Amino acid sequence: MKDWPYEVFPTGWYQVGYSTELQPGDVRPAKYFDQDLVLFRTEEGEVSLLDAYCAHLGAHLGYGGTVKGECIECPFHGWLWTSGGELSEIPYAPTERRRVSLKRWVTREVNGLILVWYDSFGREPFWEWPGIPEFDDLENNYPIVHDHVGIRRVIPQSPVENTPDYYHFMWVHGAGQPGKPLLWKEDQHYLHTRIGFVYGHGKKATWMTPNGPVFGEIETEAWGLGLSNARFVLENFVTNQLTAATPVDREHSQIFETITVNRQDGEPEPTGRAARMIEFQKGQIRRDFAIWENQRYVEHPPFAGGEEDHYARFRRWSRQFYSDKPYTAKTEIEAA
Repeated sequence: MKDWPYEVFPTGWYQVGYSTELQPGDVRPAKYFDQDLVLFRTEEGEVSLLDAYCAHLGAHLGYGGTVKGECIECPFHGWLWTSGGELSEIPYAPTERRRVSLKRWVTREVNGLILVWYDSFGREPFWEWPGIPEFDDLENNYPIVHDHVGIRRVIPQSPVENTPDYYHFMWVHGAGQPGKPLLWKEDQHYLHTRIGFVYGHGKKATWMTPNGPVFGEIETEAWGLGLSNARFVLENFVTNQLTAATPVDREHSQIFETITVNRQDGEPEPTGRAARMIEFQKGQIRRDFAIWENQRYVEHPPFAGGEEDHYARFRRWSRQFYSDKPYTAKTEIEAA
């Protein structure tokens, strides 16, 4: 086992693709949560994620299956399955009916992302993902950048667990000093934090801070353990980076990074500092993955330097996603 904190996959919304990359009629084999699945979009544009194996003789619908209207056709004997997983027709016995169906997974499309709901206890969604406002605000922000990091040996908790880790920025990301916690707010499945930084600390000028060091923030929001956004704020220069980690099996997750930068004067497309920031953030997250992929989960770390304060809060908050018991605690701590 890959040092998994608990015995179940965590509850929540997870990304399985981008809307623009699944056109009407497209069919994709998929594997998430140790389940073989098929992802497709009907001719009318509806997205469906079903269990992969035809209930007739077990053919995988993701390999050779084709969209026919609002159904997916089995490549083996042509049985037609609706986007909801019901048997629509047996083509060579059209008057016959069989009491069989395929599980349909609850999906949403938000901000151009395709999401699936997972709950190991079989519950329907009890929260919705509100999205990132900047992703749809094309007047003030550049179109989102799709960064397919791929399937990595990472558990979903690792990216979100960066939230209380104020010291790692110096060693992993080359920051001149650790972050300063400004806000910690948790409300059931939602975690909202703000961390203060001096960007360009100790340097006269950098490409990111051409006029010298700037006090800025990283504002983070997490909705469960599958979706977390970091909003990097340097005066009027704002970058959003959403990290989505979707379990494939007990050891691996598929990683998506979605990035946008607010529009800069005189740059109809992201060039200059905006373009460099996008590439910079792609590289920075890969530094984290180099750690996470080779990391061992430590249940009771020997914390130092006060880091236990927010780490302990995070670990308590994260437990709710592995449990069938409701979590209703609300905590807000703002730095003086």
